Amino acid sequence: MKRMVRRASRSRVLVALALWFMASVLAVISPAALAQDPRITEAQRVAREWLVLSDGGDTKATYAGASAKFRGAMTLEQWVDASAKARAPYGAVKQRSLASSQAALQAPNMPDGTYVLLIYRTNFANRDASETITMEREADGVWRLVGYSIR
Repeated sequence: MKRMVRRASRSRVLVALALWFMASVLAVISPAALAQDPRITEAQRVAREWLVLSDGGDTKATYAGASAKFRGAMTLEQWVDASAKARAPYGAVKQRSLASSQAALQAPNMPDGTYVLLIYRTNFANRDASETITMEREADGVWRLVGYSIR
């Protein structure tokens, strides 16, 4: 019986020590360390604004809000045509949620830079899709869309 009491007491002591250790570690971690990277937060905000324009069918504004690399890769007319063909089969947006975001110094087929890759899970009227948006922080410090795909 005494052995059982000792084991139970030891278990309680070990649990108490573990809880104390976890509380000590959490007390040392600053709230800023737990916060999201401000670059990602800003890129997400700009991407949401861009998506609102896209959802509203304002392809001229989405083109104007895109990066110099994006605009250099295609004309406004090409973008209007490509955007209409890509989005039309999906219908209107019913719901969209951010599935992941990641800061990077490299992006596929792009020179080194400052990028944020955002992946959204989107429920459209006709079917669900994954939208991938690549944002680039340009030399003027402003985040702009450099890539968009929908699948």
